[in-house]
Amino acid sequence: MTPLQLRRLAVVVLAAVLIVVEEVIGFEAAALTQPWSLSGTIFHAFAGLSYAVCAWIAWETADSPIPARIMITIAFLWLPPAFIAAMWPYGALWPVLEAVSLFWAVLQAGLVVVYPTGRFFGPVEKWLLTIGGVAAVIRMLAVLVLMPAPARYPDCACSPNVYAIAANRPVYVAIDLGFRAIGIALIIGIIVLVIVRWMRGTTPARNIAFVMPVALILWCAAVVYGTISDITGGSSALFTYLGYLGTASIPISFVAGLGYIRSLRGRVSDLMVHTRDGVDRDYWQSVLAETLRDPALRVYWWEPDLAAYVDSRGVEMAGEPDRSRPRGRALMAIESPSGRLAVIDHDRALSENQELLDAVSTALTLSVDNGRLRVELEETLEEVRESRVRIIEAGIVARKKIERDLHDGSQQSLVSLALSLRMAVTKARADGNDELAADLELALAQLSGSLKQLRELARGIHPSSLTLGGLGMAIGELVSRSPVPVQVDVEVPENLPALTETTLYFFIAECLTNVAKYAEATHCRIRLANDDDGLSVSVTDDGRGGADFSKGTGLMGLVDRIAALGGTVELSMGDGGRGTTVAARIPAAALVEQRG
Repeated sequence: MTPLQLRRLAVVVLAAVLIVVEEVIGFEAAALTQPWSLSGTIFHAFAGLSYAVCAWIAWETADSPIPARIMITIAFLWLPPAFIAAMWPYGALWPVLEAVSLFWAVLQAGLVVVYPTGRFFGPVEKWLLTIGGVAAVIRMLAVLVLMPAPARYPDCACSPNVYAIAANRPVYVAIDLGFRAIGIALIIGIIVLVIVRWMRGTTPARNIAFVMPVALILWCAAVVYGTISDITGGSSALFTYLGYLGTASIPISFVAGLGYIRSLRGRVSDLMVHTRDGVDRDYWQSVLAETLRDPALRVYWWEPDLAAYVDSRGVEMAGEPDRSRPRGRALMAIESPSGRLAVIDHDRALSENQELLDAVSTALTLSVDNGRLRVELEETLEEVRESRVRIIEAGIVARKKIERDLHDGSQQSLVSLALSLRMAVTKARADGNDELAADLELALAQLSGSLKQLRELARGIHPSSLTLGGLGMAIGELVSRSPVPVQVDVEVPENLPALTETTLYFFIAECLTNVAKYAEATHCRIRLANDDDGLSVSVTDDGRGGADFSKGTGLMGLVDRIAALGGTVELSMGDGGRGTTVAARIPAAALVEQRG
């Protein structure tokens, strides 16, 4: 809790303590002619405490501090009549308490007219409050200067009013009645203003001010009843309690409206969750209208190509964004560092809550930016994938060229050299030069070994069997050279793209190499299957297990090759950690794209 919050809490607690202490003192004093009942004390204390508690809530939730300040001031001025009566023996104190005892009513009117924003709506409200304030000051001066004893209890055993320099009860009574008449007229005027505003308002305006008219009517009834009771001298406990409830309902209504506004902000936060992946224009408008309870809300999106705002169907917005809107409507422009985004045509009642509109603006901006970033990311990933495919294709082309050069160049030269040596051996033996023949045969053997190594190298670079006989023949050649027995369950689909065919060949070749080198396996199985979902290939052995993508570049190379085709690779172990399965899958969509 911040220091400011602690200070505010201390003020609220002080006001609450004073209210309770005053109520207890007034009840215990029993100074009124008509005893102040326990139920009356409880109801009166409840009304005052409601202002203290609601002041704390308003400080925590309202955008403006003014409503909370008004509430806490009313709480301090909420003086029980019994407490004032208990101060009658003090002629310098009770007149002051009596003079300020009705100031809370003017402040309460101010609380109503600033509902729910904490700001005045127009000059009419200001004039009404000014008149009420002037009347309250005149009554206060009349109490201090003219009233010799409390008006309702002229025969009380009170200490004289030390400030009554021109005591005149009839004049004071006339001023007091005039003050009350003006107060009733002002209250009725405020009620009319609030009700008219509520009836003319659209759905959001009515929802925000949904309880205040009822509270005002109860409050007005309490004031009228109190005035009539003062004139006639009669009273009814039921109406008195209803008056206290009406008075207490005003701050409660205020914080209820603040709670409704906060709930709107919470729904805007939910909106950010729903639209975090980007903007669907129709969906965004419908959800925002539902969130803000404004069925007429419209969102117009900026189209740079048209240099205009358009709705979700591409229809341009009527009128200019900076022009006045129809009665009760307002526009809010949404902009980001990259430029214009949209404008929102909304109920003017929502303009009174700037933080709510800021939350809407932030939600839409984040939604648009997230959508734009998502598109850019997807485009970047597609470019990366395409570049990986091009790199692999270029590598395959280079492999084919090297294999062809070795086969047609170096390999043919070595084969010709081997034939020449064979002829030389035959000629040397015919001439009887056995020593030369033996040397030539040794050279021929070395040449044959080099030629075999060259052929193995050429197959490793790019097998000619793959080019000539397809994937099935190339897998058969791999199996024939494997030192580990291999079971083959291969179904090669027709029209397999060349890039996929080559990638699968090297995938299987690398897996068989790893089995032979590291697995210590006695058996291996190759499985290749094709279905509607795509192509799957797996190599399974019964070796010691322990394979890990992070432990070698060979397995990571497999992952990169398959990922470049839009596929995935998975590594799994058998029961007890023995045996390894390396499985790859290429989706059908990726195969179709490669064929295209």
